[in-house]
Amino acid sequence: MRGRALNPVTLALAFGNFMVGTGALIVSGMLPALSQGLSVPLTATAQLIPAFALAVCLTAPFLAGLTARFERRALLVTVLLAWSATHALAACVTDLGSLTAVRVLCGIASALYTPQAAATVALLVPAQRRASAMAAVFLGWAAASVLGMPIGAYVGAQWGWRAGFALVALGSLCAALAVYRALPRGLKVEVAGAQMWRQLLANGPLMLAIAITAVQSAGQFVSFGFMVPAFRTMASASPLQVSLILSIYGGMGLIGSLAAGRLADRWGAPRAVALTLWLVIGGMLLWPLGQGSLTWMVIAQLVWGLGGFAINATQQGRLANMAPGLTPVSIALNTSCIYLGQAIGTPIGIAVLEHQGLERGFQWLAPWGVPFMLLAVLMSLAVEGWRRRLAQRPA
Repeated sequence: MRGRALNPVTLALAFGNFMVGTGALIVSGMLPALSQGLSVPLTATAQLIPAFALAVCLTAPFLAGLTARFERRALLVTVLLAWSATHALAACVTDLGSLTAVRVLCGIASALYTPQAAATVALLVPAQRRASAMAAVFLGWAAASVLGMPIGAYVGAQWGWRAGFALVALGSLCAALAVYRALPRGLKVEVAGAQMWRQLLANGPLMLAIAITAVQSAGQFVSFGFMVPAFRTMASASPLQVSLILSIYGGMGLIGSLAAGRLADRWGAPRAVALTLWLVIGGMLLWPLGQGSLTWMVIAQLVWGLGGFAINATQQGRLANMAPGLTPVSIALNTSCIYLGQAIGTPIGIAVLEHQGLERGFQWLAPWGVPFMLLAVLMSLAVEGWRRRLAQRPA
């Protein structure tokens, strides 16, 4: 295990992240199909995104403490089985209210897997390989955008949204089996007690670094959840073309995540984080040029995709390097902030669309996220300045 970021354990954990990521993103991919199938407006259907995100945000830190004493393999397998069951249930509901309730249950299951998988792999590699190993686990999320979200968008358009949820349920069963077979027995993380949480909350630079995750996630999710209807409205893209554009975006996310892990090991995580933030800003600024042009829409996704998913991977590695002993709680809180950002950004996107109308609203949706991303850049610089000042203080 030591010395290799990609191995059977990290691949299995990444596969689990792939299914969690696919389930988390699939509502965005199937938004038009859900709106039509449930006979509700698109902006009302989009409320499923912040409902899921809030469930993850509010429960991730609590569940991390509650399950800290659990053996890792049993915990992660159980979570994936719960993820499968909740998506099977989602495929059976008949109205938006019921689906919202089920998505909240899905969020509770999701709150456990991603942070605990990252914390688990951090136990199995030396410190100098931690950033790349955690980035490897997060490749599952990037792969979900390469394959999971586009497949969900295509399946939803061709066979309906129920088939999309059923596909996640089946894939999650396979992921549970993979994690069960790959992860060693008896592995436990350090219990995240009250003292560990107090240390985290008292660590100013670390808390500011975690806040960056919420801010950049909010910026991305002003428009991220609306990519599928935006592609259709702005560039008249067919279901197949939508899936291909999403695959391009996700493919760049996969490349970006791989490169970011290596860059974080070589340059340091702060520089890698800054690079990913600027790439997302570039993609957002290119987004309006996609109005009436499939080519420009693809170019915007190429640039945005390189940084979009890599941000989370490099942020996780950054937090682990800043305070290795606080990894169980810092990663749990960071995961909450990913979804807090989604819960903040998506309603802003809904408000823009309701105020400006779908056609003009979609064209200028992504630039509304740029101020959030610029703030994240400034916060990242502030973290490093704060750390340098603390390091220069006499002991």
